[in-house]
Amino acid sequence: MKRKNICFTRASGCLLGGAVLAVSGQAAAAACPTGANTVFMSGSSAFIPVVQAVANVLGAAVNIVYQKPGSCEGLAYVLGNAGTAIAPDTDGALSIAPNGASGGVTCTLPTITVGATTETGTLIDIAASDVYASTCQASFSNNALNAVGSTTKTAEYLGPIQAMTFAAPTAASTTCPLPGVISAEAAYIVFGFGAAASPTPVAPWTNTSDIFVRFWDSGTLEMIATAINLPGGLWANATTPVATMNPQQATSTGNMQTKLAAAAAKSTGDSCATIGILGSANYVSGLSPLAFQAKGQECGYLPDSAPGAGDKINVRQGRYAIWGPEHLIVNVDASGNPLGVNSNTAAVNLVLNALVATSKAPVAASGDGGLDDADEAALITAISAPATGVIPQCAMEVSRTTEIGPEASYAPPAACSCAFEQAAGTLVAGHTCTACTGTGAGVCTGSTPACHFGYCEAE
Repeated sequence: MKRKNICFTRASGCLLGGAVLAVSGQAAAAACPTGANTVFMSGSSAFIPVVQAVANVLGAAVNIVYQKPGSCEGLAYVLGNAGTAIAPDTDGALSIAPNGASGGVTCTLPTITVGATTETGTLIDIAASDVYASTCQASFSNNALNAVGSTTKTAEYLGPIQAMTFAAPTAASTTCPLPGVISAEAAYIVFGFGAAASPTPVAPWTNTSDIFVRFWDSGTLEMIATAINLPGGLWANATTPVATMNPQQATSTGNMQTKLAAAAAKSTGDSCATIGILGSANYVSGLSPLAFQAKGQECGYLPDSAPGAGDKINVRQGRYAIWGPEHLIVNVDASGNPLGVNSNTAAVNLVLNALVATSKAPVAASGDGGLDDADEAALITAISAPATGVIPQCAMEVSRTTEIGPEASYAPPAACSCAFEQAAGTLVAGHTCTACTGTGAGVCTGSTPACHFGYCEAE
């Protein structure tokens, strides 16, 4: 297989190197919060750090209960499947409390009666998907997912940008030669054909038991699948029903972290061969993203300018290819206004506006949707923190309108590049951020004439 290059250039993160292709005895969980101030969400497990950050800013104004069956399945609880009634989500639930335990606390859902059936579960107000509904429809074919639009009385809103990555053990680089990069072509072989044969044909990922995937309704998998042109249904081990407990299939982001860490700790050989997939928000100690070389690129790029940085400059400027906005799907009325399905419309609008405010700032007017300018600034800061791994759209310089589609130059209505980089803890090399207060003439001058979120910006 053709040798791949990774290059390292100033503020671009292009690397140089080579690459070939319920427990007994535990206390019972508390009841989930309910009522008019509670919003029920379902979908991507990778998006939970962002929901936690938003909950921290909104405080006691709202309760968020989150279920994480995967992006595509989460969509079905709002859009429904063709020819069937919309069912309640009965998956395990997390209460996302303001400044509470990271990732939420397990809680017990209420009992709900739908038709002649009574079960533990809830109707979903907001579905959170890492990918477009059309991506789920095209690849996760047995889902028979309905489309977003007037026929389903649903609408899509876009949240912040997140990148999906190939993950490998950090420590392995000290014990064996790791490439640090994976090309689209190599990933196609490793996760498609290679993972089904032993040994796999692409070094160092030659041990099939150390190649980990998600179930094929995962947004993380589906976005990466589009980038490497390997439909989710063709990934080895990704279509096995979760109930069979396939050891190569992780049931959630947290489970993927656990499986990768355990495989890497077994031996030097396993450390070298271990690979999986994670959202850029989901790295824990001992794991690092691989640079990705998209088809047609001459080298691979990390999402950030360098390992350990948080600037996401290669995503923001369009060099790192695997990225997209979070997709928030809600029910709407005849006029297109978002609705809660649990007698909680005001709370649903507050959470939705907070998630949208993190993607495009500012909202139309101060106080719109229950958020004022200070709230918006706090949200930008909260989701820009390294723990979330996402990017507010106001810090982006490129945009796209389809899954891993062509990129276009993007000028946000109110740029927040400096606010993002300051909160993320990494200023891009050569990028100077000047603090400012107010919006009057002369506050900011020269090439950065606008004061947004406390810093002078280009516009």
